[in-house]
Amino acid sequence: MAAAGPRVYDLSAARPEGWFEEVLRRSPDFERASQIIGRNTLGLGLIAGARIASLTPSANSQNLTTVEFSIGADESLKQVTLPDFRQTVAQYLLAPIASATLPEDPDVEALQAHIGGRYMLEATLFHVRPVELRHDLGLSEITLEFNGIRHVLALEDFRDVIDERVRSELGLGANDEEVAIDLELVDQAEQANAQGNWTNTVALLTPWLGPISMLLRTGEANSLAEEVHGRLSEGLDLLGTAYAEIGELDAANEVLRLGVQWAGETSKAGDLFFTLGRASVAGEKHGEAIGLLRRAIRLGIDERDAMPLLARSLAARDQRLAAMICLHRAAGLGAGGPELEVLRAELRARFGDTWEDLQRWMSDAE
Repeated sequence: MAAAGPRVYDLSAARPEGWFEEVLRRSPDFERASQIIGRNTLGLGLIAGARIASLTPSANSQNLTTVEFSIGADESLKQVTLPDFRQTVAQYLLAPIASATLPEDPDVEALQAHIGGRYMLEATLFHVRPVELRHDLGLSEITLEFNGIRHVLALEDFRDVIDERVRSELGLGANDEEVAIDLELVDQAEQANAQGNWTNTVALLTPWLGPISMLLRTGEANSLAEEVHGRLSEGLDLLGTAYAEIGELDAANEVLRLGVQWAGETSKAGDLFFTLGRASVAGEKHGEAIGLLRRAIRLGIDERDAMPLLARSLAARDQRLAAMICLHRAAGLGAGGPELEVLRAELRARFGDTWEDLQRWMSDAE
């Protein structure tokens, strides 16, 4: 059976259009607050979960305006200057999130969760209209409309654009977190993974995600040495593997995709695509895994490792002949094991009497 084509979804019902205007319309207090601290600062604060108790404007400087608020699960009130309030909001809004799995027939909530609920709210705040979502082989693209012009961006790039706008609105510098990247942690994470101490790797390297995502967005990654790129992609490979091992497959996908961006088209990128494909197989996202594993093979990953997984995903998508060819190739390279034998038995049962003829045909073709 031929592979299913790309899935395309209209996002008109998923856009929370007019949400902020409705907030201002219903509450004179919010309208006054937006005049004191700025429309977008207030909107971003609400998205972050900030609950503003009071504002004390300064006649001399807006930066001396004080904000009394609580945020998130912390109910305690704190009173800070407006720049510190913006910094706190940024910490909540710039933390990386994993994409929720997109079901075959998603409702509005599933589409919003896949794109990221906060990103949909922020896009509306910045007058960016997500129009359409296209999903193919596990990769998502969004068609956007801004200032009357349409753009098509990968989901990760869409998030990067919105994050950069958030950063600009809140007055953050580009290099605030660069010092948080410690490459020596790669060795510690490698040792932790070797010992199966996955949670230790997660604790060590998760704080990297914000700073190195920022470096990519600001373009400063291009000025870093190739060795630094390699070490960062190695660290993200270790972190993605650790997330996958503890069952956090969506987080693993996000981390490994970031690692691919750092690795470029190097052999390390092949390793990352393979790890990402393996995580997708484990999560039974077989359509996604097929594209990832094929990319890993093109980038030089050992076919003996990749072909059994590719055969498994092709079989799961009912691409029986392709699965059989991959299985034959894997056996020819010396791959084996109980899982391969189970898959072979399943395919033999599906092909029935034609199994032996196909086996001979493949042997003659070599």
